[in-house]
Amino acid sequence: MDLFSIYFSRNLKVIIAERKGKLPVRILATALKNLESLGYTFSTKLIDVLRTWERDKFISWFERLMDELRQIKRINLMETLKYPRFPKRRMNIQESQCYLNALMYSWRQQSLEKEQEQRILQLDKLRLRVIHLGSEADFHQLGMDLFAARSALTPAAKAQLIWFATEYDGWAAFEPEAGQIPVGENAAVYCAALLKAGRASVEQFQRHLRTATDILRLAVACSNGDVTLKLNTRFRSFTRSERRLILDLLEGVSEPLEDLFRYKGRWLRLAERLHPGEYRYRYPCAAAALEQLRRGERPLTFHGRVERAFEQKDNQLILEILGERPEEMVGQLDRMLRSGVPVQQVIGKMVAVEEKVSTRALLRVSAHFSTRTEFQVRRSFFPKGHIENLYVSTQQLPPLSVKDVHTIICAVEQILLKRFATLPPLGNVYIDERLQEFSVPWAERHASKSLRALSHASWISLPAGNTVRFFLRGKEGMGGDESIDRVDTNLSSILYDSSWRFVDQTSWTHGQSNEYQAANSGDMANVTASDGAARYMDLHLPSASRLGARYIVIMVNASRDNTFNDLPECYAGWMIRQERQSDEMFEPSTVQVRINLTADFRNYIPAIFDIQERRILWCDLGLKRHPKAHRPVENNKADVALIARAMTELKRPDLYTLLMLHAKARGTLVETLGMANLVFTAELESNRVAEVAEYLTEGPPVERTVITPLEQEYITKHFL
Repeated sequence: MDLFSIYFSRNLKVIIAERKGKLPVRILATALKNLESLGYTFSTKLIDVLRTWERDKFISWFERLMDELRQIKRINLMETLKYPRFPKRRMNIQESQCYLNALMYSWRQQSLEKEQEQRILQLDKLRLRVIHLGSEADFHQLGMDLFAARSALTPAAKAQLIWFATEYDGWAAFEPEAGQIPVGENAAVYCAALLKAGRASVEQFQRHLRTATDILRLAVACSNGDVTLKLNTRFRSFTRSERRLILDLLEGVSEPLEDLFRYKGRWLRLAERLHPGEYRYRYPCAAAALEQLRRGERPLTFHGRVERAFEQKDNQLILEILGERPEEMVGQLDRMLRSGVPVQQVIGKMVAVEEKVSTRALLRVSAHFSTRTEFQVRRSFFPKGHIENLYVSTQQLPPLSVKDVHTIICAVEQILLKRFATLPPLGNVYIDERLQEFSVPWAERHASKSLRALSHASWISLPAGNTVRFFLRGKEGMGGDESIDRVDTNLSSILYDSSWRFVDQTSWTHGQSNEYQAANSGDMANVTASDGAARYMDLHLPSASRLGARYIVIMVNASRDNTFNDLPECYAGWMIRQERQSDEMFEPSTVQVRINLTADFRNYIPAIFDIQERRILWCDLGLKRHPKAHRPVENNKADVALIARAMTELKRPDLYTLLMLHAKARGTLVETLGMANLVFTAELESNRVAEVAEYLTEGPPVERTVITPLEQEYITKHFL
């Protein structure tokens, strides 16, 4: 990892300087043609700088660039490039000059003076993503954005944050201010990186690690554990200086016992490594708190005080205690109303602490109350946001009054409108109503490294065709530090009717169905695991529907020896075929609708097909607790039905609601694509939408940006 890979992968920008050479036209044009094959091109400023480069220097740099693109797109470049043997094979001089002239003409048509802001270039009928010339200042801002992220970072982004903290020369004397790293997990990763680099400072760490749980995360990060605290960690032995630093940080926390007891087992194991008794005179409060934890003398916790207030039916006390933690307070709004707290008092308290409540939390409130005028038979939760910890409650909830629900939703919308109105204006905005089917991005820690990065619980329309071919492809090789010499993954499906009763199945132990037209292939012929082994499964939708099925749940299972995260490459996906025996080409590496399976799970539900509505629920759901053991799909049909039904009924904040609030607060809604500066579309491919918008444009050309639900990072950064 270095500046080049970080800047290019995140912003599609490079930092290079002019040289004293002259790049041959044939080399430059052929390189650009190869980029075009992948859907990219260079900006004019970048082209101007590259023209001053020597041939060999450019070829070396371009090979590095193509290697980064190969990792981003996860494709075989030799099968995709126009000139795969470049630089040995290249355009002739006439082709080269014509191609460069056409490219520069396209830039002139789209206004060169605003080139630096353009993300897409229209070249003939192609829409190419633009690679720009960057700067140190812009790269510095990229690092600042990582620090200021308001959600937990993905593993790749955490590694980049560590690189900025420990290896970036531009931050030799940089020290973030208190609150500049708002997420505790990110702060722990940053502080652990400084500690390992020998740049620890108690004063600096105290700016970012304000609670006992933050300090626990620091110890976990230093031990290469899971800073989400979802998994247990084997703590390493700490040096004396490290032990003193951790105890010093704990000494400065006021009333740490509640947090200590929240993770009692982990703190007891950590205390064995810290030896607090050796420092009981130097850090008396920390030593006393850990001793009280060891004796099990649990204090009255925040949640205990909340429960007591509800038992006493003291409305004022309920509001006062919950007001101490605004994020938890908004999660208790429903309970407060059911307990008799007047709705105006609830809203008054929420407004008083609105600045401390995240946009995601407010959107969840709005989504939850949108269904509270109806009787609720079951509810689904993901404790602490971990999607593999799905919990389904059958505790029935009576409906709330229409007036109270309307009052809460309106209050939340007003808070969000006021918040969004302070952001830069958007201009004319067009929003596709179908975005109601796409959920708002979840926390980044859960993001799959998918080529098609959609949020969990998003619905996608199914294209025309009778047969769905779902496939799974895995590859052996180096997975992390270990060599994986056997790819053992399985693909299966279960059919349920509208009431989620079992209908039929197709699996590796039940390959050909007797009731409907479906088949499981097993391994593809003539494919070695070193090159990639694939399985596929054909599901004929009309015959499944005649059988009485409505839902098809796709299951993917890894072997006992490996999780998906262990495999160097493993992804699942689907394609639509007109018939089972139709002639559409099937090559897994070329199918775009796919999910890279990289989570630490052995059981996975990538997607659920709704035959009746002809749509697909993008689950990307890893399972640890259900099914409880690795076993054939026939043995856990009831567990799968419970999980799948909960996913299809899940009510999540949707993109349409979020974007409409932004448009009302800082934009002008328009009814046609041609009038819009900013287009939010439900189409997963933006090319066709942009072409339609340009066709509908009246008058002078409009500078337009098209955003699809796949652009999760852009949506999170600018709208959440």
